[in-house]
Amino acid sequence: MLADISNILTFAVMGILLLFGVIVTAMARRAHGSAAMIGMGGCILLLLGLAFDGFRSFVLYPQLGASLGMEAVTVTNLVSLLFNAGGTALLIWAVVARRNPRQPAQPPQGPGWPQQPPYPQQPYQQQPDWQNPPQPPYGQSHGQS
Repeated sequence: MLADISNILTFAVMGILLLFGVIVTAMARRAHGSAAMIGMGGCILLLLGLAFDGFRSFVLYPQLGASLGMEAVTVTNLVSLLFNAGGTALLIWAVVARRNPRQPAQPPQGPGWPQQPPYPQQPYQQQPDWQNPPQPPYGQSHGQS
């Protein structure tokens, strides 16, 4: 009984984690491109493997029991291995997959569009008063009283 609860809890936690992985990688497609798609494929494959393992432990073995035979157990173990190894391999591939560097957004240029200078424009800054002394009115000089 306790083993069944432990197995159900394990399958539930792993299922939630893999569903979260599918959602996060789907949302990261724009930023990470093909790497996110490969990672999503790995999460989906692992989720399918988890579903197969759950079916195998909770439905297949208890119902068919000893009548399965050693060959059937070996085949189901191999299928489970393929799901788990394939999903893990895809996740590793996604981690090392090449990502194209993000290009900064360029404003459109050409006829009709103002050309952007190659340097950032600085806003006009007024110099402090001590650097620009006030000028006397026209016709007056500093030395006259």
